Amino acid sequence: MKRTIVLAAVLALALTTAAFAQDFGAFTMDVADGWTASTEGPTVTVLKNDNTASMSITVMPAEGNTAKTYADAFVEEFKKSFATVGTPEAQDDGSFAWDMTTSNGVNSKAMLGVENDQCKLVVITNLEGAPDDIVAMMESIKEK
Repeated sequence: MKRTIVLAAVLALALTTAAFAQDFGAFTMDVADGWTASTEGPTVTVLKNDNTASMSITVMPAEGNTAKTYADAFVEEFKKSFATVGTPEAQDDGSFAWDMTTSNGVNSKAMLGVENDQCKLVVITNLEGAPDDIVAMMESIKEK
């Protein structure tokens, strides 16, 4: 699933970002220079210091639910804060992806999968703001 999320985020980019590893409980990730990470409950958010891009990663027990069940539930939740929320589309690996846009026109991409009884949701906002950094951070994730 991690490979699909990275490929969905960006096709192929040079990865030359300085970073340092941080431990977030369920996983470690190299947080790029110029980004700040914070944690709230099961969600880790990394925000570019100039506020032009962000990525959030939520890892929680799947509790026997399917990726489709979680994708549908998150879509309903996101409809409360986004102007438009797309329909979750099944990916080849069984994960789901959809697009969202705020009323200000800021675009986000959500990707969700269930693996090893863990639900993993990644939301990337304004990928164009820092594609190399985001791909490098995604590829650096190591599950515990």
